[in-house]
Amino acid sequence: MTNEAIKEQLEATFGSAITHSEMTSHGELILHVALEQFLAVMEDLKQNKDFDYLSQITGVDYLEQDREPRFDVVYELYSLTKDRHIRIHVGLPEDEPTIPSVYHLWRGADFPERELYDMFGFTVTGHPNMKRLIMPEGWEGHPLLKDYPLTVEEVAFSFNPDHKSELIKTQEDVKADPWA
Repeated sequence: MTNEAIKEQLEATFGSAITHSEMTSHGELILHVALEQFLAVMEDLKQNKDFDYLSQITGVDYLEQDREPRFDVVYELYSLTKDRHIRIHVGLPEDEPTIPSVYHLWRGADFPERELYDMFGFTVTGHPNMKRLIMPEGWEGHPLLKDYPLTVEEVAFSFNPDHKSELIKTQEDVKADPWA
């Protein structure tokens, strides 16, 4: 089954849930899926179309572009048996960016879904361990949002001059032979 045939089958099965589709120059299929039918499309891709490997999940913030919805979540799927790729885009509204988990389909979704929450603030419903992955638990905000302030934290070591002086190399340190 070709990617074109998969696209036609999904459009026939899910109708308006496939809001847009395109093919890359390398023959990869890109589908934009409505949030309401997203989980059903993903289940079909896993169970009926042999997309058995989830290679990546990432978020996109389109703050500077004139488009709705502001956010997308992008899933990269691969069929190990059929050697084909598919990319799924799902739009999330700015006021409540929430998407269902695909962890029950692909266990490899565990950390990428936690990263969506941690870096973008997207709520992933049904995830078994939804907590921060990269940032400390008490961190406020989500660093990959384009409206996240870039000057939130003081410069490291700025309040410990004794320790800071140990880190500064002198000219003699730089010119010294490292092999001596």
